[in-house]
Amino acid sequence: MTIDMRRLRWFLLCAGLGLSLAAGCADQAAEPGLGSHPETWSRADSPDFHGELVRERGLATCRSCHAADLQGKSGAPGCWDCHNGPGGHPENWAAPAQHGAAVDEGGAASCAICHGADFLGGWSAVSCLSCHDDTNGAHPAGWADPAQHGATVRTAGAATCTACHGADYAGGTSDVSCFTCHDGPGGHPEAWALPAQHGAAVGVNGAASCAACHGGDYRGGWSAISCYACHDGPTGPHPAGWADPAQHGASVRTSGAATCTACHGADYTGGTSDVSCFTCHDGPGGHAIGWVSPAQHGAEVEANGSTACTACHGADYLGGWSVVSCYSCHDGPNGAHPVGWADPSLHGATVRDSSASACTACHGADYTGGTSDVSCFTCHDGPGGHATGWASPDEHGAEVAANGPTSCAACHGPDYLGGWSAVSCLSCHDGENGAHPDGWAEPAQHGATVRTSSAASCTSCHGANYTGGTSGISCFTCHDGPGGHATGWASPALHGAEVETNGPTSCAACHGADYLGGWSAVSCYSCHDGPNGAAHPVGWANPAQHGTTVRTSSAATCTECHGSDFNGGSSDVSCFTCHDGPGGHPANWEQESEHGATVVSQSALGCRDCHGTDYQGGWSAVSCYTCHDGPGGHLPNWANRSRHGRYAENNGSDSCKACHGQDFKGGWSGTSCYKCHDGPDP
Repeated sequence: MTIDMRRLRWFLLCAGLGLSLAAGCADQAAEPGLGSHPETWSRADSPDFHGELVRERGLATCRSCHAADLQGKSGAPGCWDCHNGPGGHPENWAAPAQHGAAVDEGGAASCAICHGADFLGGWSAVSCLSCHDDTNGAHPAGWADPAQHGATVRTAGAATCTACHGADYAGGTSDVSCFTCHDGPGGHPEAWALPAQHGAAVGVNGAASCAACHGGDYRGGWSAISCYACHDGPTGPHPAGWADPAQHGASVRTSGAATCTACHGADYTGGTSDVSCFTCHDGPGGHAIGWVSPAQHGAEVEANGSTACTACHGADYLGGWSVVSCYSCHDGPNGAHPVGWADPSLHGATVRDSSASACTACHGADYTGGTSDVSCFTCHDGPGGHATGWASPDEHGAEVAANGPTSCAACHGPDYLGGWSAVSCLSCHDGENGAHPDGWAEPAQHGATVRTSSAASCTSCHGANYTGGTSGISCFTCHDGPGGHATGWASPALHGAEVETNGPTSCAACHGADYLGGWSAVSCYSCHDGPNGAAHPVGWANPAQHGTTVRTSSAATCTECHGSDFNGGSSDVSCFTCHDGPGGHPANWEQESEHGATVVSQSALGCRDCHGTDYQGGWSAVSCYTCHDGPGGHLPNWANRSRHGRYAENNGSDSCKACHGQDFKGGWSGTSCYKCHDGPDP
C-alpha cells in the first residue's frame, strides 16, 4: 500500500490541532465529549486529519482521552483499533511492501518526523535501526558481510530477498540490485555448477575469489559447500602428480575420456581450463582418433618400435596402467597381426582387398621375411597368397564352386589375365569361368570324367540342377540330362522315342559305332537285341520266346514299351495285334476249340504259370473258374450226369482218356473216373 505524504502531514497536523483543542477544552471541562474531533478527523485528505496533528505535537495530547497506553477509555476508542503501533502506522506497516513503498516514494526523510532525524526513535520511540542497518533502510549493520546476508540466504533461500529487491533481484522497492555485487541470487548465476560457468570465473579471477564464500581453505566457509566436493584441490582441476599417466590415465580408463570434456572442452583443446589435452596426447584417451587402425598405430610401431607401447601397455604388453593388452588384438609383442590372422579368412581377405604388396612392409619385398623375419612362403606357394597345392582343382576348384569365379578377379584381374598377381587363369583354363581345360567340350574328355566320377562332380560348378550354377553354363546347352541323358532316360518312352526320331546312329557318339559302349562304357546290347534298338531279340515273335518271358516275369514287363494298355506305347506295336489280351493268349483263345485243345494236348498244368497254382487268376487276374468248374477244364455242372454222361454217350469214353488217363484213374487231371463210376463204361 502506498501512502500520500501530503495526507500523512495533514493527518499529523489535524491530530495536533485536535489535541490542542482538546487541551483548550480541558481547561473548561476535564472530560471532553465523544464528539471532541471534527467529522473529517479520520480523513487523510482533510485539513483536520489527526495524523498531521500527531506529527506536529506528538501523542501526548491523545493520552488524556485515549488513555496513557492509547488503548482507549471511558468510551473513547483506542488508537490501536486502527493503528498497529503508537507511531500511527496502519496495519501491516512493518511489511516492506507497506513502509518500503512509502520510503521509496517520499524518501527516508519522511520517517524523521516521527522516528527522529537520527532515526533512533524520535517521539515515536521506535528506532528504524532496530531493523535497518542505515538510513537507507536496507539491512542491519554489517549486512554487506557475506557471513551475514550469505548465511541468511543459505538458510532461508534467496527468495527472502525478493520482498525488497524484487522478484528479479534487480532492485524492487529498495532500488538496490542484488546484481550490484552478485551475479545471481544465492551468489551465483543459473547453472553455476557447470565448469563452463564457475570454471571461467576462476580462470579470470583465480581460485582466491572463491574463498569469500567457500572459505579460505575452500572447505565450505559460510556457504557450507566445499570446493572439494567436486574438485581435488583449490586450483580445481587435478591433484598433485596428476600428469603421471598412472594417475590421470587410470582415471580415463575407468571413467572414459568424456569426463575430461567438462574442463578441457568437447574437443579436448582446453575448454575452461585453457589446457589442451593435445599438449601431451595425440587424442583423448592417449591416442588419436582412429588409432586402432593399423595404418595409425602400426605406422607408429614401424617408426619407433614396439617398445614405444610399453609406457602405457606395460613391458609385457599385457596392459600396464592402460589395462589394454596388446594381445587382445595382436598375436605377439611385435604387433604384426591380430589373433587368428593365420586363418585365410582373415589375412587372405586383406590381401584380396589391398593386394600382397601390403605384406611387403613387414615381410619384405620378396616376401621371405623382411623385418618380421617370417617368410610368407612358410605357408604359401607364392606371393599370390594361395596355399601349397592350390593348383589342384580340388583346392582352387572348390573355392570357385563356393564363391564363383568373380572371387578370383580380386587378385587375377577382372579379365582373369593376371591382375596384380601376374598369374593368368587362362594359362590353365579355357575361359574366364575357369571351368575346364582346353578341349573339355569334346565328349571324349568331359564324358570320360563323368563316366569315372559320375555327373555329381559337375554340380559343384554347374549347380545341383545342372542349369549353370557358379559357372553360368547349363549342361542342358548340349545335354538333355546329367551324364548325357535326361532323368528316366532308361525308360523306353524316353530313349526309345529319341531313337525313333533320330535313328540309332545318334547313340553312336557316346555308346560307340558298334553300340558296345564307346566312351560311355554302356553297351546298348545290355538291353537291346540289335543296333536298331528294337525291344526284343530275333525270333521274339515266337510264343516260345516272348510267351516264356511273359509267363516268367508277367505281362507288366511289356508295358514299358507297349504302353500300360498294351496298345503300342513308345514301340507303337500293339500286343493286341497277335494277342486278345494282356494275358498273352491269341485271338479267340476263349473258344473251347482253342484253349480246350491246348489243355487236352498239354494238360492244365501250363495254365498255372499265368492263372496261378490255384487257377484263381495269378498275375493274369483271370480265374479259370470264371468259365470252368475246376482245373480240368470242364464247364460248370460238368459232374451232372446229363452233362458229362451225354458227352460220353455221344463221343465214347475214350475221349475222357486225354485228361483222365488211359486207365481212367486220373491222368494229368488228377481226377479218377472211378470216384463216381465203377468202370470205364459209364
